[in-house]
Amino acid sequence: MSHTPLDDHFISQPDLDLLSHRPHKSAILLFQALTATAVFRIWPSLLFIGGWTTAIVLINEKTKAEMTVPSTLLTALGVLLGLTLSYRTSSAYAQYSEGRKLWTQIIQANRTWARLVWIHCPDAIRASPPDDQQQRAHEETRAVIEKATVVRMGLAFAVAVKHYLRGEEGILYEDLYDLVKFIPSLHLPSGIPSSEDANIAIGRFPSQNKHNKSSSITLNSNQNSISTELKPLNTSKNSLNTSTLSIKNEIEIKIKNKNRPILNPSRNPPKFRFSETFPFKWLVTKKQRYKAQGRILMKEKMRKERNSGGVGQNVPLEITMFMSCFISILQKRKLIDVPTLNSLFSSLYLMSESLSNLERILTTPIPFTYSAHIWEVTWIYCLVLPFQLYDSGFGWITIPAVLITSYIVLGFAEIGSEIENPFGYDKNDLNLDFFTNNIIREELAAITARPFSTPDEWIFVKENDTLGRVGVGADELLERGLVEVRNSLAALSGEKAQHTGLRGRARSPV
Repeated sequence: MSHTPLDDHFISQPDLDLLSHRPHKSAILLFQALTATAVFRIWPSLLFIGGWTTAIVLINEKTKAEMTVPSTLLTALGVLLGLTLSYRTSSAYAQYSEGRKLWTQIIQANRTWARLVWIHCPDAIRASPPDDQQQRAHEETRAVIEKATVVRMGLAFAVAVKHYLRGEEGILYEDLYDLVKFIPSLHLPSGIPSSEDANIAIGRFPSQNKHNKSSSITLNSNQNSISTELKPLNTSKNSLNTSTLSIKNEIEIKIKNKNRPILNPSRNPPKFRFSETFPFKWLVTKKQRYKAQGRILMKEKMRKERNSGGVGQNVPLEITMFMSCFISILQKRKLIDVPTLNSLFSSLYLMSESLSNLERILTTPIPFTYSAHIWEVTWIYCLVLPFQLYDSGFGWITIPAVLITSYIVLGFAEIGSEIENPFGYDKNDLNLDFFTNNIIREELAAITARPFSTPDEWIFVKENDTLGRVGVGADELLERGLVEVRNSLAALSGEKAQHTGLRGRARSPV
């Protein structure tokens, strides 16, 4: 076999980032790690509690008033609060952990799907190849294109799930558009209701970013307009075999002679807003409230435009439908056996099951009443704590003591709220872009980079000298015969065996 650059995968060492798990070794990584902590989200609360505690201590120190409470009440309240926060955090982490497991399942399903399609599905479109060499080569080329496309549809599914979980509708994204632009749209409804309709927090949407580009693009008056209409699905018998499939966006772009839509970036986190770190939402200015309402209305407008344009809201589910179509055509061609078909169905089932469970996680938050009650009790505890500590004789030490306690209590409450939805752009969310781009995309590209050879081409070579004696390859052992092969295998365990036919001499008892 000829050496290719891909062979270096087995002999070269991968590049390792030695600082990835040691952020304290780099100032930049240290700062990024600190921004992921709870203190950057609750510091306004700590600032307010610090001022509140300072005022109480000053009143007790500088006046004759005694603003204290007995410790019995706060002791009981602290126990209840601890149990409540523990349940809240553990429930949120359970969703975080399950989300990670489901993405592992998607990765595993993609690996199995790619292996089965690329290796176990033959490079043919019929059970009996034609006698004409030119036609046979044409059919083999067609089969390879089919297989490579279907393998990449597994990647398209993972990328579509990423955008789907982040509330990024449509297909106009840099990492998704080219993977699915040629398949029809089935107009399947989304399994995730909008945050406004369902009153749930499904994360910060990139549509809130003023620099975000939606699938409906408005150009200046001196530029040409872009049409984003999509054709409806052709329901005729031969619709899947035509070249004019309906999800193919007929976007007429005359800007710089590029027939391509303007795509959203594959990763587009919203810009940081100071108001998001302030806990008292009722103190937000009227202007800020109007802006927030405007973003919500704009998001709903874009949703309607996408729906009217023919783009289904549940792109991952649509992709699984066409992956199932590939299995169906394999059944009709009778090219693979039943166990292989069942394995393909199993991989596709894992993808569909993962999507359903991810939807369940995203649409099943902690009940609002429970979450609100936790925050209310937490704030009551933090606001009353200075009275108890000062009564216990802490004096001026009451201020740092309350701040430390409040940081711990409020931090756990904030952590539970953040990790409840692990699919967004927060620092502690799952790195979905790494899963899709660095794992699935690169692995599938490596699998389809070349045809896999038969065992005859890589087993019976001189480099395969691990079967016994050093320097004796498998090709030479093949020429020496079965007895020499068995002696070499026995030598691996320090034994010397003599074999007659296919059976070896039994080991003598000790």
